[in-house]
Amino acid sequence: MKSEFELALAQIAADKGLATDEVLEAVRAAVDSAYRDLPGALEDIDVHVDGQGSFSVHANRTVVEHEVTDPDAEISLADAIEVDENLKFGDIVQVDITPQGFSRIAAQKARQAMLFTLREAERSLVHDRYVDHVGELMVGKVTRIDHRGVVLEFGRAEAMMPPMEQIPTEHLRLNQRIRVYLMEVNEEGRGPQLSVSRRHSDFVRRLFEREIPEIANNAVEIVNIARDAGIRTKVAVRALQDGLDPVGSCVGMRGSRIQNIVRDLVPEKVEIVEYSDAPVKYVANALSPAQVISVNISIEENLADVLVAPDMVSLAIGREGQNSRLAARLTGWRINIRDASAPDDLQLEAAPDVLAGVETDEDGDGGDVDLPGLTVPELRALAAEKEISLTGLRRKADIIIEAAAVAEPKPKPKPEPEPEPEPAAVQAEDGE
Repeated sequence: MKSEFELALAQIAADKGLATDEVLEAVRAAVDSAYRDLPGALEDIDVHVDGQGSFSVHANRTVVEHEVTDPDAEISLADAIEVDENLKFGDIVQVDITPQGFSRIAAQKARQAMLFTLREAERSLVHDRYVDHVGELMVGKVTRIDHRGVVLEFGRAEAMMPPMEQIPTEHLRLNQRIRVYLMEVNEEGRGPQLSVSRRHSDFVRRLFEREIPEIANNAVEIVNIARDAGIRTKVAVRALQDGLDPVGSCVGMRGSRIQNIVRDLVPEKVEIVEYSDAPVKYVANALSPAQVISVNISIEENLADVLVAPDMVSLAIGREGQNSRLAARLTGWRINIRDASAPDDLQLEAAPDVLAGVETDEDGDGGDVDLPGLTVPELRALAAEKEISLTGLRRKADIIIEAAAVAEPKPKPKPEPEPEPEPAAVQAEDGE
């Protein structure tokens, strides 16, 4: 039959999820702390605790050949042989100095030392269990909500989701089970060790990998994600296998796959965009659902100049500029959206390209360009006059021709001479 100590040991180990050896180590640390609180306690000691609850304290002393000068650290050979006949000079011998009892204060310190050791063992267990799962999805239960964040429970571990990692439009409830993204495992500090997020862009990435086999099998790749958490997300995907539709694979039959993803993000909208190595096509796709007329890229200014139909301007920009902002973050290009119906001179001033479509001479010395009567120096002079960059002049050749025509002063037509006034009619005198 097990003793009370063994039963208590097993109960604590089960409650904490620890091994019995770890609980015994906590008891050993408690006895060590209690002994060191006694008057005249020695420093170099070893504490032993067995599974029956018995403990002992031994002082480590060195066998010396000379006369003992420090009884707490040294022992004569004659006294050492009484403990072990095989000892010789320089050996370490352990002398039993187990106290008969502890004071109330010493017992209290022993309790605190035991709790601290158990807590550290729990933290080490949590770290070892979850450190390999950083960057993965987890499901936890909401146990507390306050100004510091949301605390979730994962079995024996707790996680903290601070306000900056929460979805602003989401309202969580106690005991609600939610899916989160594990960002990191903290080894130090008090409180929950796990840091989780529902706002991180990789949260959406892991949802896609979980629901879409083509992504999990590397047939479809997520190139980039641009997200306004709780409002809208754009995901750029591309196929790594010929003949595979990446967008259709993510949407699924009648939207079944994307609906499972959106269910974890409600009321957030998710848009899937097909990635393209051609920046023009990629920017046009990223601005969906707006339809784009043309896209002109300026690598020097990292700018994409986009022309859209008049009825598509507001759709391309989005509410408070959200659609264009997400498209810019998704593609990495600064995006300038312009109405195609705007006057040509306004389009010219907003055009970001640099001398696109204008072929200079091979040696680049500023010779004639492929425009009648217009050279590179004249283009630069025109750019300075209009206070725009050369980029703005290279969007289209026909616009440059118009600009050059506008820049050249036209002779004012001579005013036509005013007709001379007719002489006043002379009234015949009728003798009246």
